[in-house]
Amino acid sequence: MKTTSERDRAGLLRRLAWAGSGFALGLIVLGGIVRITGSGMGCGDHWPRCNGEWFPPLDLPTLIESSHRWAAALVSVLVFAVAAVALRRHRAEPRLRNPALLAAGLLVVQVLLGAVTVKLVLPPWVVITHFANAMLLLAALLVVALRASADRPEVLPRPERHKHHGLVLATAGLGFVVILFGAQVANFDAGLLCLGFPLCNGSALPPEGDLAVLHWSHRALAFAFVGLLGVLVAAARRNRAEGDVAAGSGGTADGTQLRRWAWIVLGATLVQVGVAAAMILHLLPASLRALHLLVGTVIWAALVILVFHSGRTRSSDAYGDLAFGSVPSSRDQQPSLAADLVTLTKPRIISLLLVTTVAPMFITPAGLPSASLVFWVVVGGYLMAGGANAINMWFDRDIDTRMARTRLRPIASGRITPASGLGFALGLTAVAFAIFWTQVNPLSAWLALGGLLFYVFVYTIWLKRSSPQNIVIGGAAGAFPPLVGWAAVTGGLDLAAVYLFAIIFYWTPPHFWALALVKQADYARAGVPMMPVVRGEARTKYEMLVYTLILLPLTVLPFFFGALGPFYGVAAVLLGARLLWHCVRVTRARQVTPVAWGMYRYSLLYLALLFVAMGVDRTLPFGRPSAPEVIILDHASRQAAVPVSGHLGH
Repeated sequence: MKTTSERDRAGLLRRLAWAGSGFALGLIVLGGIVRITGSGMGCGDHWPRCNGEWFPPLDLPTLIESSHRWAAALVSVLVFAVAAVALRRHRAEPRLRNPALLAAGLLVVQVLLGAVTVKLVLPPWVVITHFANAMLLLAALLVVALRASADRPEVLPRPERHKHHGLVLATAGLGFVVILFGAQVANFDAGLLCLGFPLCNGSALPPEGDLAVLHWSHRALAFAFVGLLGVLVAAARRNRAEGDVAAGSGGTADGTQLRRWAWIVLGATLVQVGVAAAMILHLLPASLRALHLLVGTVIWAALVILVFHSGRTRSSDAYGDLAFGSVPSSRDQQPSLAADLVTLTKPRIISLLLVTTVAPMFITPAGLPSASLVFWVVVGGYLMAGGANAINMWFDRDIDTRMARTRLRPIASGRITPASGLGFALGLTAVAFAIFWTQVNPLSAWLALGGLLFYVFVYTIWLKRSSPQNIVIGGAAGAFPPLVGWAAVTGGLDLAAVYLFAIIFYWTPPHFWALALVKQADYARAGVPMMPVVRGEARTKYEMLVYTLILLPLTVLPFFFGALGPFYGVAAVLLGARLLWHCVRVTRARQVTPVAWGMYRYSLLYLALLFVAMGVDRTLPFGRPSAPEVIILDHASRQAAVPVSGHLGH
């Protein structure tokens, strides 16, 4: 806990950061008003002066744009003041210093983007990037303010943190994606291409045309966000935390802040849905568009605060987690049969597999998939992966009892008999194969089944217990999902699909070996020859670095060859740099467990965001160039001409 003198010492930084956050939020809304009123060129193409003067004669567009620039100057002063105070008074406190310096760096980027926006006469992709960076700047300032206000600025260690922190992070991430899609709808003038509410032009299915699909996607993501918030609020209500330690902001011993901010975000989001409906039904009046931006920015700020409190809310033994497939530790909280069956499918693992299945469906040369096709691929993919995971638990039930991580699994603990578990797994497999065969196409069915057979026979039965290279070769099973998604849309495979396979293949060893470093005692006790157990930590760290250095250039090549656009290129570089940073930390660490655990968790997020970036890049209107035709061989040995230039299929 901080002493009174420590709070006083952080008082100046706290006041500056809160002031900067408030003005940054207002500046974002003012920037939206500039766009809504068409005042973006109110100062001509001059920058930083307005029409060549610091104080020009003011008509309405010039007044709005010049006000935006002067407000930006005020925010700049506050941000640099925050950074200066953090360096001068809190240099030895990285939890305060680092986000303050990050805010200063984001401000520099924001200023440069503002100049580029004016000089290039408001190109949409620059305006959207400018807006996204502003949201990140607001988040950085809020983090400084919150940490300077709290009695304890450090995030709790993972074992002490409540179990739904990952859900909170996922909700915040989806919220940011919804905001970015909304910015695209506004800047590409797609607001009136999806009339009516909640249906789009009277239909729940995507409409024709790229820009109309963009608007439909924004709505679909927004509704998904509302649903995820509902799950989060329900989970927060059940949480009986031992302590919300973000004191200084009203923290109590029962997780009040977590629940309070979850409700605030949900309430603001429902207001936002109402504003959006009114905006569409009244054909986008300027006042409602400005209100929509204001509420959206408030939601983003509330999400940042929610994440902050979530990281400081303790776990509780009385807090069940059945809805998410885990098993309580005490015998008096035995899960239901339904919960155990869900646990057999390993839903958390499947969520990542589904991302790497669905994202490739949006980058094939065949164009955007239909909503029904995506639905059946998701259902079939979940059931097939669930069947594979259940077979894995059935076969590994003997060693699962020796490992702390797995001994409470349904079959290992005896709650489900081995025969019942195997029968359930085979049933899922049969249903999944039938869904792919009848609702998608035969090739996708065989590929999905091939991935299951590879995982079961090559990895689980053969390599897992016999070779330290088990995860390198056997892990290729996890690279089948992109092939399934690609084949589902195109009816065939080409080198682009194999390229996606290779990305996951090279990602798997550093990802899984990070977990193996943390759990090496468990693996040694169970007799599983994982790399750290057989070859030692030093060799494992070296090979993790090698695979990471192979992976990162591989992920960037699609941008350099023009297969994917700048959105993906920037995402691949930034995500890869962070992954390399984690890997280098693991290589240099003496106490490997905390840093290896950090890399393992980030690697999951890395792969998901990388594939999402592919799909988003291909849905951006400026990222879909026209294309000539080439020949691709489909699964029935027929030749079909399809456009591929500018796609991974090129």
